[in-house]
Amino acid sequence: LLSSPADAFGGPDRAHASFSNIQKAINYSMTSFFTTGGIRGGKKKMDKFYPRSFNMGIKREVYVALGGFSKMRFGEDIDFSIRIFKGGYRCRLFPNAWVYHKRRTDLKKFFKQVHNSGIARINLYKKYPESLKIVHLLPAVFTLGTAVLLLGAPFCPYSLLPIGLYALLVCADSTVKNRSLRIGVYSIAASFIQLIGYGTGFWRAWWKRCVRGKDEFEAFKKNFYK
Repeated sequence: LLSSPADAFGGPDRAHASFSNIQKAINYSMTSFFTTGGIRGGKKKMDKFYPRSFNMGIKREVYVALGGFSKMRFGEDIDFSIRIFKGGYRCRLFPNAWVYHKRRTDLKKFFKQVHNSGIARINLYKKYPESLKIVHLLPAVFTLGTAVLLLGAPFCPYSLLPIGLYALLVCADSTVKNRSLRIGVYSIAASFIQLIGYGTGFWRAWWKRCVRGKDEFEAFKKNFYK
């Protein structure tokens, strides 16, 4: 910070050796370039870096000036980062300032988390229309494309080929990075859940908020942690 001043900053996250295989697979899906996880913080980014609350620092005077986090249940850290930029402050990514980040403990809980993240993206769009970038549409497009390919499978078996090739790519990449074929296989499920969970949340919120004009909402309010 002394050599590269910033008003707010952040970095990437990693999985600790003690994490379960499922948690390591989830970590892969949330940090891999092949799942849009690369936008969360790293040397390879697909969008301007916005600090996330799992690894974030901010000057006290900036925090006070902006009034801290909003009351959003999901996406509150992105909302905060957007307001940091809108306030004319500077954010910096420090790729080596990583943290061990333990997320959900199973794939069911992980789906609920990323589904709400997809909903939050539309909630953020309604507050800040300019915040929606092409990269944020990728999980929604992936979800729609996967649905079309699966529906077309009875008529054209080759339609499953792109899904299979993607699964093999994820499995191979994760296996090499984690040095475990088991984690590589789990990463297939985690990656599809990450993309489709987010994508379905995105489409659900788009229909409710952009088409039907409903107010801000979230999913799984009563059983999010179950």
